[in-house]
Amino acid sequence: MAGAQAPLLHELLHAAPAETSARMSDTLYRRWPALLGTDTLSRRLDWGYEGPDPADAPPWEDMLAAALSAPDAAALPGSLDPIGPIPFEEALLPFVVAARAGLEREAGTALGICSPAARAALERHLFALLSVVATPVLGSAFSLQRALAGSLPWLPPRGRQNYEAFVASLQAGGLRLLLADYPALARLLATVALGWVQAHGRLLQRLERDWHRIVATFGFPATDCQLDGITAGCSDPHDGGQSVSVLHLSNGRRLVYKPRSLEMENGLAQLLDWAGRTGFPWPFRTVALLPGEGYGWMEFVEATPCDDEAAVGRFHARSGGLFCLWWLLQGTDVHHENLIASGEYPVIVDAETLLHPRPFPGVIHQLGPGAGYGASPEDDFARALLESGFLATGKALDLSAWGQAGDGATPFQVASCQAINSDAMTMAHETFHVVPRPNLPVLHGQPRQAAAHAGAIVDGFTAMSRLVVQHRHDFLTLLDGFAGCSGRFVARATNTYGLLLHAGLQPEWLREGPARGVLFERLRQAALAAPARPACWPLLDAELAALERLDIPRLSCRCDLPAPCWPAPLDQARARVAGASLPDLDRHAAALRQALTPQTVSPRHPHPA
Repeated sequence: MAGAQAPLLHELLHAAPAETSARMSDTLYRRWPALLGTDTLSRRLDWGYEGPDPADAPPWEDMLAAALSAPDAAALPGSLDPIGPIPFEEALLPFVVAARAGLEREAGTALGICSPAARAALERHLFALLSVVATPVLGSAFSLQRALAGSLPWLPPRGRQNYEAFVASLQAGGLRLLLADYPALARLLATVALGWVQAHGRLLQRLERDWHRIVATFGFPATDCQLDGITAGCSDPHDGGQSVSVLHLSNGRRLVYKPRSLEMENGLAQLLDWAGRTGFPWPFRTVALLPGEGYGWMEFVEATPCDDEAAVGRFHARSGGLFCLWWLLQGTDVHHENLIASGEYPVIVDAETLLHPRPFPGVIHQLGPGAGYGASPEDDFARALLESGFLATGKALDLSAWGQAGDGATPFQVASCQAINSDAMTMAHETFHVVPRPNLPVLHGQPRQAAAHAGAIVDGFTAMSRLVVQHRHDFLTLLDGFAGCSGRFVARATNTYGLLLHAGLQPEWLREGPARGVLFERLRQAALAAPARPACWPLLDAELAALERLDIPRLSCRCDLPAPCWPAPLDQARARVAGASLPDLDRHAAALRQALTPQTVSPRHPHPA
């Protein structure tokens, strides 16, 4: 069967070194030194693998078999859009049909929650996921068949005859033959389809089970649970293709589903509530949450404009208070997607990087490309200015919570298709543009930059920091509530993972299962150069396993426990709060003002009322 000879590299490495070596192909032996150096393979095998157990991997083989034997069936109405076609969607229909049957089994009666439009939206999402994975190989095969037919894509007429002939050949057995030549692609397509089934089956079951509690928590009308639509894939995929979804309910409301613990968001909400009750001059808006076991439901936060100039000032004062809490609790990664301007209220909608670990010296270097922020300042507050995500880091594109990316153009190229699903279809690359986010307050249709309101931000920071010092004991008691909470360690920039995942989908890496893993092992080069196996080795193994299944790695950690690579973040936060003094806080306020002032581009605005 296609894909049968597609073991992943981390599966090979899980065995004893001698067995792993025996199972590696000649091609792998040639690839390894070309990418990683001639003297690293034996060390890699000797140091072993300590990532997730490959035996826990989902049974992708059954999904592949089902797709290759799927009966003829049509796409659900609405899942395909002639105005916005998805590359090679007709060729990928067998995987969607097999996944549809899988979702019916996985979700059971909960599938009845979905309207036809919601089911179509889910299937369209799967078409898009499969297309990203398959297009490099399918595009190459289509170009070859078109050339052999004597057609040139840039000459008229631009019909669909050649494209439809290509799809027909795949449906007549060509897909099975193609996947036999690319067994790694066969496994990836089955893995994506199975992940979609499991993630959304789980979502629907949880929604049906929790509905009465959801109605009570979010104040929804007491009607039957019914989904009119769903926007899937609202975050990076983690843990088997799971991502955030926005549910469009029949009662006209929207609800956010997060397939991870909401412990950090719940802890942050308690801190914000405490600040408002204890005397912070600009009370926060807290987000309604319904935590589950390893997942949770969150209020949908809509971006809205400010009413007047004073409201803009209050927004920035509150964001200064948020930054103070983020510094005290050692948070990071509050980029422009994680903060929403809801009128005069800045709302953080993703707090999983609160109480973020700070690795010991040397660990960042051993983690390799994209890790850390360069040389971290020795001063704790200067480090927060750099790592929190609130302020720009000096890179060409400003994705910070207090910044705006301009036109959103990045230095990165992404795959694209022109003349999709026609005889003129070509594969190309284009500049990746960041979608503007509502992270800044808006007045009269214009976003109001943080740098122009440095005074308000500093006022908010000062008010929050003095409040914490004044009520230090109470604040430390609140921190105790984070004990046992799990957060996320962000080992490196997400775009580093994205570039590797994109490269690994090129045809040359998909002819055998472990080949992509060798490409991903480039993240391990610095660790392999160490004289002994470094403490971060298991983290690198976890990254490898995640990337091989097309996930962005999500490295979970307890905030109250030390690890081989870092001290307990909660202990560090307690020490920071316990040691805070008014003179230090004044110095920090001056440093914050200085960090903001060089970016000021407009006259001073009034401080918040």
